[in-house]
Amino acid sequence: MRWTVGRSGRALAALAGAGVVVLSGCQAQSSIVPAHTDDPVVVIETASFGEAEIVGHIYGNALVRAGSRVTARPQSGTQSEVVRSVVEGGATFTVGFTGELLRTFDPDSTDVAADEVYAAMMAALPEGVTAADPAPAEDAPVYVVTRNTSETRGLRAMSDLAGRCGELTLGARQEALADSELATAVGTTYECGFGRRIPLGPNPRAVFDALRAGEIGVGLVQSADPVGLPEDIVTLDDDEDAILAQNLVPVFRKGSLSEDQLGLVNRISGELTTDDIRELLLGVEFGTATPVALANYWLDSHGY
Repeated sequence: MRWTVGRSGRALAALAGAGVVVLSGCQAQSSIVPAHTDDPVVVIETASFGEAEIVGHIYGNALVRAGSRVTARPQSGTQSEVVRSVVEGGATFTVGFTGELLRTFDPDSTDVAADEVYAAMMAALPEGVTAADPAPAEDAPVYVVTRNTSETRGLRAMSDLAGRCGELTLGARQEALADSELATAVGTTYECGFGRRIPLGPNPRAVFDALRAGEIGVGLVQSADPVGLPEDIVTLDDDEDAILAQNLVPVFRKGSLSEDQLGLVNRISGELTTDDIRELLLGVEFGTATPVALANYWLDSHGY
């Protein structure tokens, strides 16, 4: 899976810093909560990185507030391990990313754009497993330049790089630079082969600093990095859809959610944005709240 490593590396350090902040009152909402005793328990496993854990608690705690019984198993392993747990029946619900799920179950698919990736992913999911609606929230690679570079060199979209990448140095996390699938897709679609590639630290601020210092011409970060784009940094639009869509999506066992539960999950998916994820991850990064508390904050602010 292409981006699990990047997400994990980014968020595990933040979780370690946040681990000392324990809100026991909120944590109780992540255990089994008695409700209608005849209803099956929704067992939610999430991978061991920040955004998966927070989003898992958003869905889980919303179900609890609506009267469902939920067992939360956060930090249950890698993204592939928690998905396998749902496929094999050890859990009933998890959170994944559309592009990763498509590559896992249909590695030969050539779909890239969000709608096509979701449709192909749904068709590729194993028997007994399905997915809810995808969220607008996405955690995908994005190429960035300084505003000055954008204006002086006319770079506003990835297609503006065509034939010019050889003049530019690309800087990014080591695992992003090692992604041969991404490099091939961008290189083929945009005729873009960067002259040099410089590995930088895991914090996206290192990319922004290198851009400002002129050490690199183009940077590569994740859309949901818990930093946000400074005013002097510009995202290059992927106008030819070269980059695989990676929308957050709930994945669950068929028949494990009632119609009302699925309706609630889909409503949450419709409201969960990339900006939301970025803001919530900042709380984890700076250790100001636990993932459970951050999930409850999102639910409260959206009226759930």
